Amino acid sequence: MLTNKLAIKYAQAIYEIASEKAMLDNVEKQLKLVEATIAGHADLATLMYHPIVPAPAKKETINRVFAGDLDGFVQNFLLLLIDKRREPALPAIISEYIRLANEARNIAEAEVFTAKELSAAQLEALAGKLSKVTGKNIVLKTSIDQELLGGVVVKIGDKLIDGSVARQLKALKAALMTNQAAAV
Repeated sequence: MLTNKLAIKYAQAIYEIASEKAMLDNVEKQLKLVEATIAGHADLATLMYHPIVPAPAKKETINRVFAGDLDGFVQNFLLLLIDKRREPALPAIISEYIRLANEARNIAEAEVFTAKELSAAQLEALAGKLSKVTGKNIVLKTSIDQELLGGVVVKIGDKLIDGSVARQLKALKAALMTNQAAAV
């Protein structure tokens, strides 16, 4: 809970700076680079998130690893997180920043689960329909879930659209069981 509140506060701060400088996309790319680099190197992740590692060592590492890759204020933001001992909240901060930036750009992310991979035309049609329904530009994140049997499940924010065959079969079974129980 505390990490969430901190993430929102820090994400809002860097979002406001990026927005003032008209750099929402650029800052998002830089933050994703930081996140991917740390996540992709176990030693770096251990160094960055371990509470016993001294702040100067973490700051030196950030400066070396990301030299020339980050705008000054993004790098200073990371150094501030280290000074405040908030670096463990970095993934949540980045996630919240992306949410804020997407909201400002009228973009919604839709998680799409299907039993098999959809074609480019199907993905485009799905994005178009979801865009019409939500009034936002839709970015699809697809995943395969063979337990669905068929159909599609879409999650946008806290909304869930379940058009899966598995759900339909479950509903049919429940209806048959209800009817069977009523007949007895």
